[in-house]
Amino acid sequence: MDIREANQSDIPRISDIYQACFPRERDHRVWVEATFNAAPRCIYYVIEQDGAPAGYILWCVKNGFRKNTIAELEQIGVHPDHTRKGLARKLIDTSFAKFKKHISDRGYAVGAIFVTTSEGHFAEDLYISTLEVSRSAVISDYGNGNEVILYRKMLPRDE
Repeated sequence: MDIREANQSDIPRISDIYQACFPRERDHRVWVEATFNAAPRCIYYVIEQDGAPAGYILWCVKNGFRKNTIAELEQIGVHPDHTRKGLARKLIDTSFAKFKKHISDRGYAVGAIFVTTSEGHFAEDLYISTLEVSRSAVISDYGNGNEVILYRKMLPRDE
């Protein structure tokens, strides 16, 4: 399993995975292309299985380039053919280290982590266990239900 920064040629596969994981959303390819072009603010990483991306994760700078910026796990998707293999956990762990280096290489640090998910979604437990985030708020009637905001302020030892 190789986890690497996505490149332009990965956009069609990321779009396919995005569509498989989030079928209610529309214009998947347009969204992925636009977000891919938001680098260095936003960076996609892919996890390969059998030589092709099986999942992706999107990390973004939430609040501008600052001394201690907020890293947002904006989206993660693992194709349904590759679920239940621990790919999401590995993708989060490895890509977060890579994204912190990406930020550090620009002269900044990650001062906090921000992620949201639908209330009751299994991803909340995954984010808590991998990123050590905790519930900060719940937005009622957001989209198709309630949205949970998870957050962790990084301590100097986390760097």
